[in-house]
Amino acid sequence: MNFDERQARLTNILETYFSDASLLWDKVMLSKMLKDPEKMVSFEELSKLPKFKSIAATAEEIRSAAEEHSISRLKLSEDKQKVGRIKPYVVDKKEELDEWSIYVEGLKKPYDNEQKFHDKNNVERAIQIVNRYNRSDEAVDDSILDESEIKSLADKLNLRVMSKMQWNDLKDKYMRLLSERKAYATKLWNEYQKEKKEQNIEQEIEEKPFTEGLIVFVDGLHPQCSKTVATALLQTSGVQIAFMNTKKKGLPSTHIRLKTPEDSIRICDYFSTHHIIQETEKDTAGKEQESKTADCLKLRLIQGTEEKIYWENDLNRK
Repeated sequence: MNFDERQARLTNILETYFSDASLLWDKVMLSKMLKDPEKMVSFEELSKLPKFKSIAATAEEIRSAAEEHSISRLKLSEDKQKVGRIKPYVVDKKEELDEWSIYVEGLKKPYDNEQKFHDKNNVERAIQIVNRYNRSDEAVDDSILDESEIKSLADKLNLRVMSKMQWNDLKDKYMRLLSERKAYATKLWNEYQKEKKEQNIEQEIEEKPFTEGLIVFVDGLHPQCSKTVATALLQTSGVQIAFMNTKKKGLPSTHIRLKTPEDSIRICDYFSTHHIIQETEKDTAGKEQESKTADCLKLRLIQGTEEKIYWENDLNRK
């Protein structure tokens, strides 16, 4: 390998180490950059990295290659002992180098006309060269009028370009407007939903032919007991029963109707905490046990569809 080939090899390794693609996975190189206030790495440290060690590169050789071939991409410290990127490296890709960026509208695949800007001051100039929209003749920089090839390419590409800072301003205005419109639309929707819900509640109240929460299902009665005996037994809870459905002999269950929803809750709570068995068909007092068994009286308040069906059947019986 002659001198020029070795210089090219050193330059390629050096620029690769500092490239975006390499820094994404090379945590060792990245850590060396981040620990330096200027985000630079000394030539001495670079010479100890694997790719340089494999060709026995010295710190002086790497410095010479950087000065001769990488000055457009990398920069040296004042004492020329360290080297670093000209364009800052963004560790968190959620961040953006807005001052270095331009927004381009109208690109077509393949994106083979990429322009690289190594100085953020060139961004405004690039915008002026490439942008063919929304500018007056007074806004044209006379310094670019002689660059006919560039202007011809710009006309051919037919792109709309602005700085990322300008784009951010427009985006912020749009997002604020979008947020305001969204809040307004949400407010209207919520008001509509609230009004609709209130109307539905009123309609349900008007349409319901019965008062909710009055019907209790009773199970565990003696199969042969009469309606009168069953009523007396249940009223030992201290709650008066307004009506009991026909109690068919041979069945241990029936429905009762209370005067108020509060009475329904009271009678259910009573037989939930008092474990009472009806021992005989004429037992109107019942026998209380210490623990609940399958033979104890069980009361359950019916609700929803079950309650609606009960009332519909009641109307049919009439």
